[in-house]
Amino acid sequence: MLSGRRAILAFTAMFSLGLGLAGTASAQDAKYPAYPVKTVTLLSSSGPGGGGDVFLRQLVKVLGPRWGINLVVENVTGGGGTNAIRRIMDGPKDGSLLYGGNTQHIITSVLSTPPFTLKDLQPIANVLVDAPVFYVRTDSPFKTLGDVVDYARKNPGKLKFGSATASSPDRMAVETFKRLNKLEMVVATHDSGGQLLISVLSGAVDAGTSDIQEVASQVEAGKVRILAALTQQRIPGYENIPTAQEQGTDVVVNQFRGIVGAKGLPPEVVTAWEQAIKLVLQDPEYKAQLVKNGQLPAYWDAKQYDEVTNKYAADLTSFFKQIGLLK
Repeated sequence: MLSGRRAILAFTAMFSLGLGLAGTASAQDAKYPAYPVKTVTLLSSSGPGGGGDVFLRQLVKVLGPRWGINLVVENVTGGGGTNAIRRIMDGPKDGSLLYGGNTQHIITSVLSTPPFTLKDLQPIANVLVDAPVFYVRTDSPFKTLGDVVDYARKNPGKLKFGSATASSPDRMAVETFKRLNKLEMVVATHDSGGQLLISVLSGAVDAGTSDIQEVASQVEAGKVRILAALTQQRIPGYENIPTAQEQGTDVVVNQFRGIVGAKGLPPEVVTAWEQAIKLVLQDPEYKAQLVKNGQLPAYWDAKQYDEVTNKYAADLTSFFKQIGLLK
């Protein structure tokens, strides 16, 4: 629920390029349900290395072999998710073309009038909740979020804070950080989390925001330092990192990720994915990957996923009215 100053917003670096056959067919695990097609293309609206791309590639790496079907990840960027959703709406409705859903398309639906909105989509099964963070390169003079705020106040307009696209939860997080602290700073948007990471490492921007799995490998390599977790509690496995709330900035980001399709999918397709996602979340290999990435499993069936999506849209509408983005 959005209220007062709290901004609850909807929102490792893997540089896979182009199309990817991420999960190849093998002997199906007997526990997994039958499926009407042998190859499924999953669209990501983020570029290579972005949160949506990483989410799908890590999911299908485990799920494809277990299920015994080919799961192909394809990046369709641009338009705040509208380009990917257009492909979904124009494509077959037989379960062979689906979308790696996140909160971006909800934000786009609330803030603008795209050709297709969340009302045209069928949430199928949610998989997880991400752990977003603010981060800097290791040699940055900023050691805490307070250091960033102090610098921006003393140097109006000089701080460059990177984010993903304008309709992304990452961008909403940075804008909320800026508004709550009454800062004058540059918000630099990027097409993907991978592109943003390069900008942070090169010094093109002073700080960035992304899901923790996008920067985990660079943290391990000693090239990136995380300043704040944008969660209500500290991230499992990263308990040494204080939250933004603990540092005096009340920014909390909820980014859930799942599988979405066009309305009108056959019921057996929806049911099969519900069962498959429930099973893969119990798989030791996938569970270990979630722990490594600081992600939390969050299984919702189609009905629950739809309810959460619509409530989130209503909460966003209320929030954007509070800050003047909507009338």
